[in-house]
Amino acid sequence: MPIHPLTAARHASARLRPLPDMGHAARQNHAQLGLSEVRDALADYPIFLLKHADSGRFNLCALFALEGAASWFMIQGGWQATYLPRNLLRQPFHLAPGAGGVFDLAVEEETDRLHDRDGDPLFDAHGQPTARTEQLGRLLAGLRDDLAAARGFVDRLAALDLICPVDMLLTFGDGRENQIEGIYSIGEGRLRDLADADVLALHREGHLALAHAVMASATQVHRLQQLHNATAKVPLTRIAKAVREQ
Repeated sequence: MPIHPLTAARHASARLRPLPDMGHAARQNHAQLGLSEVRDALADYPIFLLKHADSGRFNLCALFALEGAASWFMIQGGWQATYLPRNLLRQPFHLAPGAGGVFDLAVEEETDRLHDRDGDPLFDAHGQPTARTEQLGRLLAGLRDDLAAARGFVDRLAALDLICPVDMLLTFGDGRENQIEGIYSIGEGRLRDLADADVLALHREGHLALAHAVMASATQVHRLQQLHNATAKVPLTRIAKAVREQ
């Protein structure tokens, strides 16, 4: 989808409609998390590490489905979770430093949220950003910093050799099986075997508790199973998973 810098010249008459539902996220099977979101996100989502296709770096992500390009949390037009990751709430805006947009903001113009009559104006009559636009700038700047903190956490895990692939096998009611590839987590045994000095350092950094939260969130795959089975014609009957530490 084309993304354009947010400018008064191009978007003087643009208005932002309220977020009516989470339909824009219906085709997402995961979202990248900021570090401060981990404790809230684990109430609903399994949190794993996914490898970026281009950079090869690991990102901290909440999973919305275990296969396919759609969210299992979206049922009858509603998002079935108590917490919404901020990466979903920022739509249709992006932070694009250096692109020339107001507050480094860029926007997907092909969205129902932008309108020329309904919603909050993004610029006033003098071409200045409104309070709503300033709020959006702060939201995305905060998300940028939180994502950077998450990358620091993941880099720390990688430096200590704690990141391990996860073997996951899905079995469905019709006998079909699907071996899920490309997800990673924290090796509990590797964490337990760390030198005392490394464990203390992780604790002082606030990363030890977050590591345990990420590991504990893995049980939420069964929440995904429940959501899938609420609407699917063929139920997901079994999830076998194990962190491969060797």
